[in-house]
Amino acid sequence: MSSTSDRIAAVAKELVTEGGSAAVSMRKIGDALGLSPMAVYRHFPNREALLKRVADDMFADVYDRLSRKDIPADTVEALHGAVDDLVDLALDRPRQFAFMFIEPREGARTFPGDFSVGRSRLFGLLTGIIDAGIANGTLAPADSWKVGLTLTANLYGLAALHQGGRIALDDKGFRELCHDSLERLLNGILA
Repeated sequence: MSSTSDRIAAVAKELVTEGGSAAVSMRKIGDALGLSPMAVYRHFPNREALLKRVADDMFADVYDRLSRKDIPADTVEALHGAVDDLVDLALDRPRQFAFMFIEPREGARTFPGDFSVGRSRLFGLLTGIIDAGIANGTLAPADSWKVGLTLTANLYGLAALHQGGRIALDDKGFRELCHDSLERLLNGILA
């Protein structure tokens, strides 16, 4: 049986997934669980603390799912797989994706400090692929955290443009655009 805090966080997670963080209110959560808003506040002192818990849970869920996947030995194939994983999330759960990676959020991990000390296990999966690619000579020597930031910033930007209606492609076309963009980053744009 889950605790009241866990049930509150689960309802908040559903609200974020369906309507974004703006959909989360202590009153809505209380109503869904048959609690007063003040009862919700006994478990989470404020909305920001609840959203931090939701973000932590979402990152842990995505990390747990992706960390169980087999990562191809081929670096380029592995990076394309990472693009697919992020595009899947952006297309299947756009509000969750925006909440996790795009929206300003109190307590969100920041580059470089939080990332370089390993506070983002999810980002660590990507830098693991990059480190392996550097070690095997597929990728040029570089700071894997900066390379990872370049790759994800590109993808997050494309996802934000797509969600905002600025990229008028269907899901298949958007996925192809993301893979093409990765190839351009890998190959460079200089003649």
